[in-house]
Amino acid sequence: MNCYEESAHNCMFAKLRHVSRYVTTIYAKELKVVGLTPVQYSMMTAIGILENPNINTLSDGLNMDRTTINRNLKPLMREDIVYMGEKEDKREKTVGLTTKGEEIYARAYSQWKIAQGKLEEQIGKESWDALNSALDDVIQKTH
Repeated sequence: MNCYEESAHNCMFAKLRHVSRYVTTIYAKELKVVGLTPVQYSMMTAIGILENPNINTLSDGLNMDRTTINRNLKPLMREDIVYMGEKEDKREKTVGLTTKGEEIYARAYSQWKIAQGKLEEQIGKESWDALNSALDDVIQKTH
C-alpha cells in the first residue's frame, strides 16, 4: 500500500470529516424548518443543560473557543432567542434562553428527533448503538 492509499483508507480525520458533513446535512435540513442551524441547536442544548452558563463554561462544555461561541451567539441574540445577562459582580456574563428561545427549542427538538430517526434508520440500529458508544468513549477520553 502506498502513502496515498494508506492515507485514503486509514485517515481518522478524513473519515470523521466525511461522516460529519453527511450527518450535518441531515440535521441542517430538519432544523432549518424552525430557522436554526445544528450549531445553534447544540448551543441552545448546552445553555439549557448548563443552566445559564457563563461564556467560559459554555466554551468548555461545547469544546469551542470563546470567539466562536460569541460569533454564534450574536444571531441568536439578534433574534431574541438567547440573552446575555450579568452576575452580581457584573464582570461575568451569563447566557440563557428567552421565552421565545424556549418555544423555538421545543419545536427544534421535534425536528432533531426526526433527524435522529432518519440517521438511525439509514445506518441501522446496531451501527447506531456502536457509533454512539464509541463516540461517548472518545469524548470521555479526550475531554
